[in-house]
Amino acid sequence: MKRNPCIFIAGIMMIFAMTGCPYESPVPLGNSCTSSIAPELLGKWVYPTATGKSDTVEFVQFNEHEFFIEFRENKQNGIHVISQGRGFITVVKNQRILNFCELGSPVRYYFFKYEVKNDKMITWAPSDKFIKKPFNSSGELLEYFKKNMDRKGFYEAPDTAVHVK
Repeated sequence: MKRNPCIFIAGIMMIFAMTGCPYESPVPLGNSCTSSIAPELLGKWVYPTATGKSDTVEFVQFNEHEFFIEFRENKQNGIHVISQGRGFITVVKNQRILNFCELGSPVRYYFFKYEVKNDKMITWAPSDKFIKKPFNSSGELLEYFKKNMDRKGFYEAPDTAVHVK
């Protein structure tokens, strides 16, 4: 059964309340083999919700270059696993971008610029309203990011998660 990626990812990350959907790509921004683990991401992060229940994302080191990432949405009947995948960091113009690939097929990458400050993680996703074309290579996608990532409207509104210790 094919899922609507806009609804699926919006439910996962809760960072798309304002507009659009995150951009999805069949190719990553770079090669995971050239990435290194960002230790500040390890552990569990909580996205507080208006109902007082919290959605979470957890980062576990998978290997020298990648994370195993699990997103969970807190439902009335308890925690429900929404998505699991692997991710790695690509640095573009001094900005750290998480490449997230959901387990399974088809292969789809989602991207999240992030900053960690004082046990808070602020994330922004590139908007599919800005990026309207598919890319066939990581090199083409990377060049597009370099040329456009500082432009207004490239990213959706930010969201903030709190690190759980």
